[in-house]
Amino acid sequence: MTHASSAQLPFDGSSRSDAASPTGDADSGQELALRPVDGLPKWVGGRLANLLLRVVSMEENLGRRLTSMVTPITGYYRRDRHVHPTVDAATYRLQITGVHRPRAFSLDQLKALPFERRVLVQECAGNGNHLMGSAGLLGQAVWEGPSLKTVLEACGGAGPATHFAFRGHDVLKVAGVTLKHGYHYGLSLEELVRARALIAVHMNGEPLSRRHGFPARLVVPKIYSMSHVKWLAQIEGKTEEHRGYHNTWVFTNKIKRDGRWVRVQARWIDLKSLITHCRRDGDGWLLTGVAWGGDRPIPHVSISCDGGESWRDAKVQSPAEFFETNPDIELPDLEGAWSVFSYRWTPTRGGKHRLGCRARDDQGTWQDLENDPQVHGHFNQTRVKWRDVIVPAPRS
Repeated sequence: MTHASSAQLPFDGSSRSDAASPTGDADSGQELALRPVDGLPKWVGGRLANLLLRVVSMEENLGRRLTSMVTPITGYYRRDRHVHPTVDAATYRLQITGVHRPRAFSLDQLKALPFERRVLVQECAGNGNHLMGSAGLLGQAVWEGPSLKTVLEACGGAGPATHFAFRGHDVLKVAGVTLKHGYHYGLSLEELVRARALIAVHMNGEPLSRRHGFPARLVVPKIYSMSHVKWLAQIEGKTEEHRGYHNTWVFTNKIKRDGRWVRVQARWIDLKSLITHCRRDGDGWLLTGVAWGGDRPIPHVSISCDGGESWRDAKVQSPAEFFETNPDIELPDLEGAWSVFSYRWTPTRGGKHRLGCRARDDQGTWQDLENDPQVHGHFNQTRVKWRDVIVPAPRS
């Protein structure tokens, strides 16, 4: 069995978007700020919004780092609800209970299992909602480790378990008193099988950092990352749905059914796109971004530079196209990976312009222009994310 190394991966720790413009223009480093039209950045300004987000343990990716197929580890977004624990690799044990043969795995035992290699989007469930606005709580990395299926098979199978709760090591104790128990989240076995969940021990070819969940974390393709439990301590098999606080009350929306509002848990990421960067390109500007979510490949993205009055086609590169054109890179599993897009824009006037993008999958399903009025809540914000940009007067 061969585990991939960082030399096989399509990055070196710096964003590809930091490279020169395709035109080689000397002004390619000039960038324009993309300003959300709602949320904290609109109300208090970008810098203060970032500080307020950090207070509640949120750090967003910079837009320029969200223009490549793989997001660098440096600056990769985080959303934490507890503490960053220090876990000793030598004594680490992942406890598996409630299955056919309960057991514990050391880190070396996890690493000895067959690995899978996945490229997939991670996104905070509240990313880009009307409160946050900025939509930088997402990224795409290469994750490696044994699948949950492989781990359960090493335990003789799921046994009676139909649901699983995942618990982290992030316990907060002061003077021996537990003030916060570790983060926990639950998913059904059906959801985990459909998503093909992974117990990741490597990120972008490197061992997980403490910040990103060392020594092991859960990664669940196409499901929001509130379920991607870091510093994984226990996997508990259950015969009923996990009714933890975050499942039941925090990551939920209300959906109108038969005239009544019903609470439902946030879960699968729906079709989305985002313009993440605007930089000088010759006598115009290059808009770049990403499109993700849904159950189908995304070959098409439309761009509007006039607030939705007109739309033009962007150039889209699928994850398969990216890896196929890089023959030195071992082709990973790409289910749940985003497409990247670019659009060269030459505005005829300076001043404020409103930019947006809209994705369409290969079956013709379009991203929503607005959120579903029958759904209330902060999660699964699928609407078009508009951005205002102030453009200098065109060169004469």
